Amino acid sequence: MTFFQKILNIVSLTMIIALIMAENSHTYAQLNSEQQNQINQYTQFVKDYKAKNQFKIAAYYSNKRASVYLKAGNYQDAIDSYLESAAINDKVGNETDNKKIYNNVAMIYSEMDQLKNTIKYFEKSLLISRRYNNKNDIAVSLMDVATILIINKEYDKALERLEEALKISNDLNDARLLRTCYNLMAQCYKAYGNKKKSDEYYNYFQVYDKQIESKSTVTREKEADINLTKEQKKTSILEDEKKLKDQELELLEKIKKFSEDSLNRAIRSKQDSINIFADKKRADDLEIDNLNKAKQLGIARQKQLEIEKQNYLLFLIGGAVLSGLFFLLIIGAIVTLRRRRKDNKELERRNLIIEKERDEKESKNIELVEANVHIQLQNKGIMQSINYAQRIQEAMLPKQLIMKSLIPDSFIFFKPRDIVSGDFYWFDEMNKLKNGVKNPSIEKPEDALRKIFIAAVDCTGHGVPGAFMSMLGFNLLNDIVRRGTTESNKILNGLHAGIRKSLNQGSTQNRDGMDMALCVIDPINKIMEFSGAQNPLIYIQDGKVFRVRGNKFPVGGFQLEDHNFTKHIVNINKPTTCYIFSDGFSDQFGGPDGRKFMAKNFRDLLFEIYQMPMEEQEKILDLVIHEWMGNHEQTDDILVIGFRIDIQDQS
Repeated sequence: MTFFQKILNIVSLTMIIALIMAENSHTYAQLNSEQQNQINQYTQFVKDYKAKNQFKIAAYYSNKRASVYLKAGNYQDAIDSYLESAAINDKVGNETDNKKIYNNVAMIYSEMDQLKNTIKYFEKSLLISRRYNNKNDIAVSLMDVATILIINKEYDKALERLEEALKISNDLNDARLLRTCYNLMAQCYKAYGNKKKSDEYYNYFQVYDKQIESKSTVTREKEADINLTKEQKKTSILEDEKKLKDQELELLEKIKKFSEDSLNRAIRSKQDSINIFADKKRADDLEIDNLNKAKQLGIARQKQLEIEKQNYLLFLIGGAVLSGLFFLLIIGAIVTLRRRRKDNKELERRNLIIEKERDEKESKNIELVEANVHIQLQNKGIMQSINYAQRIQEAMLPKQLIMKSLIPDSFIFFKPRDIVSGDFYWFDEMNKLKNGVKNPSIEKPEDALRKIFIAAVDCTGHGVPGAFMSMLGFNLLNDIVRRGTTESNKILNGLHAGIRKSLNQGSTQNRDGMDMALCVIDPINKIMEFSGAQNPLIYIQDGKVFRVRGNKFPVGGFQLEDHNFTKHIVNINKPTTCYIFSDGFSDQFGGPDGRKFMAKNFRDLLFEIYQMPMEEQEKILDLVIHEWMGNHEQTDDILVIGFRIDIQDQS
C-alpha cells in the first residue's frame, strides 16, 4: 500500500465516522420545550378519542404527533407514531389514509438509509393502490419501489416494476408519468450495462421531457436553474480533481527527494566500508611482517586483492540497484506530469463548454424573467380587482359574532372555492321593540315578540359572478324582513319576485337564481318555521335524525312569475340540533375513486358528531373535507351552518 493510498484511506475513514455521527445526531435529536408540549398534548388527544371510540380523530392526532417528531429529527419516534395511526385506521377500515402513512414511513427509512424497510413500506402502499385500482397511484408506487431497487442494485426486480408502470402510464396517456418511467428505465439499463437499451429509453425520456417543458414556462425556468446548479457542481468536482492531482505530484516529488537522500547515504556507507577494509589491510601487513615477511607477504596481498574485488562487486551491485530505483522514480514522475498536462487541457476544454452553456442559459433566463414580470403585472391587476371585491363581500356579510349573540351554541363553516364566493350566510332578528319604538309594520306585535332568521344560500355560479348574485340576495332579504314579512314561505316568495324583477327575467334570457334553506325561530312559542328552495333542513332530536325537504324549484331563474313555497313547522320544545347547508360539501369529488362525498355520507357524518361542541364540529368538518379532497381541486363553494336550540337556555 502506497503512502498516497494510506492518506486516502484515512480521509475516507474520517468521512464515514462523520456521516455516522451525523446520522446518529438526526436519529436522536432532542425536542425543544414547545415541541415536547405539542407531543404531550397530541398523545393525550389520541388517548381520549380512543376511549370515546372516535378512531378517525385519534388517528388524525397521531399523525400530527408524528409530524412534530419528524420536524425535530426523531425518525424512529415519527415512524412509531405513524404506524400507531395506521393501526387505528385498520380498525375502522380507513385504508386510503394508510397509503399516505406508509409512503411517509418509507421516505423516513430512506432518509435513515434502511433500504429494505423502505421497499417494504412502499410495497404496502402499492398494495393499497392495487386494491382500490387507482391506476395513477399504482404507477407512482411502482416507480418508488423501482428507484430503491436500483439503488440496492436489484436491477431485474426494478425492471419488472418499471415495465408494469410503463404499461399503466401508456394506458393513462400521462406525459409526466411516462417521462419519469423512461428516465428510471434508462438509468436501470445503464447500471445493468446495457447501453443500447439505456440510450433508447433515454431518447423517449427526452421526447416527453420536451413535451412537458413546452407546456409550462415556469417549469422550464426551474429546470434551467437546476441544470445550472448541476454544471456548477461539475465544475467544482473538476477543480477538486485538479487539486488532488497537484497534491499527488507534490507527493511524488517528496518521494524522489527521499530516494536521492537514501542513495547518498548508501554511497557514504560504502565509502566507510572501504576505509574499514583499508585499516584491516594495514593491520594484516603488519602481522605478515612480524611472522614471515617473505612468505606471508604474497599470501596477504592475494587475500587483499580478493577482498577488494568482493567489496568493489558489492559496491557495483548496490549502486545499480539504487540507480534502477531512481530511474523508475523519474519515469513515474514524467508519466504523471504528462497525464497532469493532458487532464489540465481537458479541464480547460470542459470549462469553456460550461461557460458557453451558462451564457446561453443566462440569456434564456433573462427572456423568461421579462415574460414572467409581464404576466405578474397582469395578474396583479386582476387580483387587486378580485381582492377589492372580496373586501366588499366580507363587509356585506354579517359578523359571525352576531350569530353567536343570537344563538351561542352555533358555528358557520364557510369555505369559498375562489377568493369571492357565490354562497353566503344571512341572519337577522325581529323584536317587538326596535330602538325603543314599536315597529309599525307589524300588525300584531304580540305574535312576533321575538324571531330569529337564519339562512344558508347557494347562488348560481361561484367566484365573481356568484358574488354579484350574493350581494343582490343579501340586500333583498334585509329589505323583505325589515318591511315586516316574518313567515319563512312568504320571505322566499318575496325574494323570488325581487330577483326576477331586479334581473328583468320576464323579458330577458337571464336564468340566474339561488338555492337556499331558511329557518325562522320563535323561541317564545317553541316552534321553528322552515322553507327551502332545493336545499333541505336536517335536525336531530332524542338521538334521531330528521330531514325536511325544500321545494323542488329555486328562487329566481326561468320559473313561473309567482311561487308558493311551503312552510314547515318544527316543534323545538326539547333540545334540537339543526343544520342547513349548500350542496358544496356533498358534491365534492375525492376519496380513493374520485367520487362525490354524497348526501347520505354527509348526514351520517353530522349524526356522528352532533353531540360534540360546535367549535369541535367545525374543525372536524374542515378535517374530513380536506382529507376527502386529497389531490382533487375544490369543486364548489362550501357552506354549513349548525346551531343547537335548548329552550331552557332561551327562556
